[in-house]
Amino acid sequence: MTDAKKFLAAILGVVLMSSSAGAKLYITEPLLVPESPYAGMTFYVYRPYNMPKDWYITLDGYPVHKNKDGMWVYGTAEGPNLVATNYVVGSIVPSMAGITKWVSDVQVSELRRLPNPEILEVRQKGFTRSQMSGGKNYSTYIPDWTFSPAFMSIGNWKGTVDRMGVLDDPAVPVAWKGNNPRVIYVWTGNGWHQVNTGEVHSPVRSLRREYSKLRRLVRESGFKWYAQDMPILSQQAKAWGYYWLGEIRLKRQQ
Repeated sequence: MTDAKKFLAAILGVVLMSSSAGAKLYITEPLLVPESPYAGMTFYVYRPYNMPKDWYITLDGYPVHKNKDGMWVYGTAEGPNLVATNYVVGSIVPSMAGITKWVSDVQVSELRRLPNPEILEVRQKGFTRSQMSGGKNYSTYIPDWTFSPAFMSIGNWKGTVDRMGVLDDPAVPVAWKGNNPRVIYVWTGNGWHQVNTGEVHSPVRSLRREYSKLRRLVRESGFKWYAQDMPILSQQAKAWGYYWLGEIRLKRQQ
């Protein structure tokens, strides 16, 4: 039996046990969200009976929603309502971004007693907590790029940008608009370099095509990206109203 089938069987068992005990029932089966082409991850979500329409919970308890752009994003509570953020699932550590877990009277604790606990975890590849936060307090750290008018100008490019992230290699910020952009902007240290996608329109494929050139431009500029920069740029992207993609896997796996 596959992990997914075991997981579904286990959840069904929880529903049946909850029913016999007179507790609230889950009304939607667990859903395996497909792998993101950017973060390289899959995760499960489910719906307790009292979740707002079109909202789900990750297995670690955070509310998520698939928005009109087809992106799974975290949500925050505003009174009795949930409001979508610009943080794409897997791009940040939710608790460090001020996102709180969904409070429900559904017996979520039962989930923690399910067999095969390894399948209850978000499956991430190439994206670790230390890369996102470094486990340090960065309240006094201010990156050089925040003082660069050339870098910060991208906050005004809403006609051609609606999301941002950082490449794994070379480690530099990138931005573009939509799922099939015509132009991708890559920060090389001296300015925003434009990568035309041509007829492909695939961000990852287009960036891989420019891999050698991008590495050369970054090397020549001497630009350095640090782990401390990641949470700061995620907050800045949110302030600009852009989706935050986190780390984007450009380097091919060996």
